[in-house]
Amino acid sequence: MSHITPGSSTTGFFQTPPKVANQFREDVALARSTAMFLSPETQSRVAPDLDGLGALVLSPRILDYVNDAETNTPRLRGNGYTMWGASQDANTLVTAAGWKALLAVAREQGIVTTGYDAALGAEARVVQAAKIYLWCASSAMTACPSGMQDGGASIILNDLARPPSDRYPEDVKPVRKLAMERALARLMCADPEWGWTSGQWMTERRGGSDVKGTETVATWVGLGDGSETDLNGCPLGPYSISGFKWFASATDCGCSILLAYTDAGLSCFYAPTRRVRDGQEVMNGLRIMRVKQKLGTHALPSSEIELRDMRGWLIGDEGRGVAVIAKLLNITRFHNAARANGYLGRGLGVARAFARVRTFPGRQAPNNGLKQIPLYCRSLAKVTLRHRADTFFTMFLAALLGADATKDFAAPVIPKGEDAELLLRLLTSVAKAYNTKHSVHGLQECMEALGGVGYLENSETPELNVARMFRDANVFPIWEGTTDVLSTDTVKVLRGKSGPACTAAMGRWLGVHLAGSGFGEERAAIRAAWDEALAWPADKEELFHAAREVVDTIGNIVCATLLVVDAERDGNEVAAECARRFARQAFGIKAPRANWEDTYRLDQRIAFEADPDAGRLERARL
Repeated sequence: MSHITPGSSTTGFFQTPPKVANQFREDVALARSTAMFLSPETQSRVAPDLDGLGALVLSPRILDYVNDAETNTPRLRGNGYTMWGASQDANTLVTAAGWKALLAVAREQGIVTTGYDAALGAEARVVQAAKIYLWCASSAMTACPSGMQDGGASIILNDLARPPSDRYPEDVKPVRKLAMERALARLMCADPEWGWTSGQWMTERRGGSDVKGTETVATWVGLGDGSETDLNGCPLGPYSISGFKWFASATDCGCSILLAYTDAGLSCFYAPTRRVRDGQEVMNGLRIMRVKQKLGTHALPSSEIELRDMRGWLIGDEGRGVAVIAKLLNITRFHNAARANGYLGRGLGVARAFARVRTFPGRQAPNNGLKQIPLYCRSLAKVTLRHRADTFFTMFLAALLGADATKDFAAPVIPKGEDAELLLRLLTSVAKAYNTKHSVHGLQECMEALGGVGYLENSETPELNVARMFRDANVFPIWEGTTDVLSTDTVKVLRGKSGPACTAAMGRWLGVHLAGSGFGEERAAIRAAWDEALAWPADKEELFHAAREVVDTIGNIVCATLLVVDAERDGNEVAAECARRFARQAFGIKAPRANWEDTYRLDQRIAFEADPDAGRLERARL
């Protein structure tokens, strides 16, 4: 007779629930990367805010919003029609209360406005990146419209700082300025009832990523009689825009930046999504045809939209649309890199939390915990190292963005003057393509690290729902330019007009930060990799064929350099091991023979660095 008491649905063993830690307190990659680019004074100033956000994103209130947004997905009321068959207008799209609440929280937390905080100066974008990192995995992808809101604000700010196009008559220029200023005020507003998010409508059926295939057309019609206005009381723009956008995310936005052809070529426009007619709010020539069904990002309203006489304002000059909207893409690609890091950071936090409480009856107690199994620690350490390198890359990109915007180059790792702008031009596409791809693979590993329970949706405990994070993260390498598109863009930069200057700036930056005496083998490997990169084919078409390898090589060089710089800041043993391991993996350096149990302890320290017992636990034994 067995001595085992049969289990039942209500009796027997029940796993102690893992408790996910506040990432601001536990995530060493976040802590060390922000410390590299923020002054001690700024770190002290923003720490309470970031610590509070780290706690908020795991609170029952926020997690309830996430569940509601994921459960009550966007839909068209009446499939877009009234009961009599007429097209519905302003209130067609229905989104969840949780979605709206999360948008409001994003505004309250300054997910966008922190990036423009004058008191933070050049460091503002680094603090913003930390906020995106902490927020995104609990945002139900409201982080997407926040990114486009940031990009839209950046475009309008830049446009207001330069003279308007000569296309505008003199009497229209002040009207346009007022319309743009009021739109900017909405985008930068903390009040969720009054503030706007922005769309970014480029993708069409014919062109996809090739915007030259755009079939949307803008025609000058003038301001009209003023009987209709935007929601700010400003006249509608003098361009009438008509066409079809096949993939438009965040279609509940207050305005959009979009591309359309004029007689002068592809041009960039700002347009509000709503107008006032006879005292009633109606759509500004916009009709939502259907809501997209997607692998992930279920709460995010992505739609096919038809534009018929959407009134808008030209941004920049006619025929310069791609160059103008590229500034917006720099911002949204930065957001994507930060989100990818944040999602994987949360996934690793879940895996660590699970490993702390999961034990195995087939192993000898007390050393029978999951975090004491050498192979588990080794597997998690590999993902943690990859994530650590990518997080440094994101914060470096954020610091470059801040330095370029403010012309303040005080951060010690940031190059001075024009070199910051040149590195930003080269590395933005690299960081987005490089980091987002790693996020998908890393989250799959985190999901697997929980075993079967990791594959479950776990909607009752959304903070542990790595499956949802994995579904969502698969979009990061796709939108704002697929990996191939961004790899191609990188080659275009290297072999374009600014290519020699960008290459020279990169060489100078490496020369400064590889000049030390420590980590000699790693520094030599980085230099050798850069020397090989300098010998890449001069022919652009030939280099396109190897564009992904170009991105991976540049990403590896930047990350390896940043990890060496980090390790030398304070002599931290784990940081030093991370720098050595990364260089070995990236550049094929042969590792010295080591005792495997010593390696296991280092694996444990890398994977669980914030735990006081990391590296001191005995391994589990059969």
